[in-house]
Amino acid sequence: ATGWRVRPAAGLLHPRAFLNGLAFRVFHSTQYVRHHSRPDYTPEPDLCHELLGHIPMFMNPGFADTVQAIGAASLDAPEDDIWHLVKVYWYTVEFGAVRDDGRGHGG
Repeated sequence: ATGWRVRPAAGLLHPRAFLNGLAFRVFHSTQYVRHHSRPDYTPEPDLCHELLGHIPMFMNPGFADTVQAIGAASLDAPEDDIWHLVKVYWYTVEFGAVRDDGRGHGG
């Protein structure tokens, strides 16, 4: 295991708070499940998205270390840099990043 923990969150966190958790290998997860009338869509991440999409990736040591490094970079960062770091996280984890050798993270 990679030492990550999941902590419940009532909703979306401020980017600094979310990134701070990542620095300490804590993933804040939403607690609600999308409405049964729209199983294919939710405007915000729900428990299905977190459990099926994000949590399994934390079992990969390379991914886990990368995400922790993004979080660690936020600890003393000025507010302007927080928004850049959250974009790095967003575009890497939510959409995926692929290296030249075909290996990648997220998405």
